[in-house]
Formats: sequence, structure tokens, C-alpha cells
Amino acid sequence: MAFLFPSQSADALDSPQRLQLLPVARMLELLKPKPGLRFLDVGCGTGTFFFPVFEAMGGKGVFLAAELQEELLRRFLNRLEAYAEHPGYAHIEVVRAKPDRLPLPDSCADLALLSQVLHEVADRVAYLRELRRLLAPGGTLCLLDWRTPAEEPALRELASPMGPPFEHRVSEHQACLDLQAAGFGLVVTHAGFGQNWCLSARR
Repeated sequence: MAFLFPSQSADALDSPQRLQLLPVARMLELLKPKPGLRFLDVGCGTGTFFFPVFEAMGGKGVFLAAELQEELLRRFLNRLEAYAEHPGYAHIEVVRAKPDRLPLPDSCADLALLSQVLHEVADRVAYLRELRRLLAPGGTLCLLDWRTPAEEPALRELASPMGPPFEHRVSEHQACLDLQAAGFGLVVTHAGFGQNWCLSARR
């Protein structure tokens, strides 16, 4: 389950240009994070979505953050310090992800997010099976990743498109097939994410 190529740097992930393409409000609308849920952010990066979800839930729940890349994990932990006095701080667990697995117990999350990571995974179906293992029965996985030029021809007209090289991208259709092969059901596509496609699937 090796990764195809390393993630971008923390500075690249936090660039204003990239953040403009990630509508946090739209993601919160989709996730509907309710207090008491167990939320897992896989490939949490510097916390683009993790911290807004934490705040939306008022720190009431269980919050799991997993990241593979040391530089991103370090940036995430630095941001986490600002929440040290928050009553929900004790409910946050941060783990260093491994290329072949996530060091977390079965059924530990009700809601999981994998944002702009799937295109980096060599064996996508195996990785999605690992995420399914972490979800409780009836739990939901949300996938967000970059559109391919086949889906969005206008991308080829951009002078310097954001995101990974086109040849590394995974289409929304292929992601649907991968989710089904991994055992997920009720795959739903969601609009409103610009240069990214977004899917949710039920365990």
C-alpha cells in the first residue's frame, strides 16, 4: 500500500491559492459534524478541515488526526497548541500514519475524511479497505480529490494548475469503482468543490 510520491510541503498546502480551492463551509455543510461523533481526518495535513470540524462540534466528541508526512504533522501540532485551553483538547488524538496501515483500532470513527490523498496511494482499494476497518457500522467516509482533465477540460487551459500532475490524478468515476471494490455502499457525489470532486460512502 505504498504511496506513489511524497505529499506537497506544508507551505504549499497552506498557500492562499490552494485554500481558496477548498471551501471549508461547503465541507462542513456536507459532513454535518454533530457533537458526540467520533471524527477521523486521514492525511490531516496542517489541519485545513480538522480544526473547523473541531470548532463546529464545540470540542464535544472524539477527534482523531492521522498524518504520514513528518513536516505536515509538525505544522499540525504547532497549530494544535492554540487549542490547549479548549475543553475539548483532551478528546484529540494525533497519530503518525504508516504507508501500509493506520495505527488505530477497528470501528473507532463514525465519520472519516480523506482529503486530497487518494491520488497518492498505489493500492487504492486496499487503502480504502483499511479506512472501512476504522469506521463503525453505518459510518461515513468522505473523499475529496483533484479533478482530471477528462472530467474538467478547462484545467488544460490553466497556465499553472494547482494540485498534482494530471497523470497522477484519479477520476471521480474511478474512485466510485474503488469504493465499491473496497466494500462501501451508497456512494454519493457532491457538487460545490471547484477543481475537486467529492464523494461520500457508507460503511
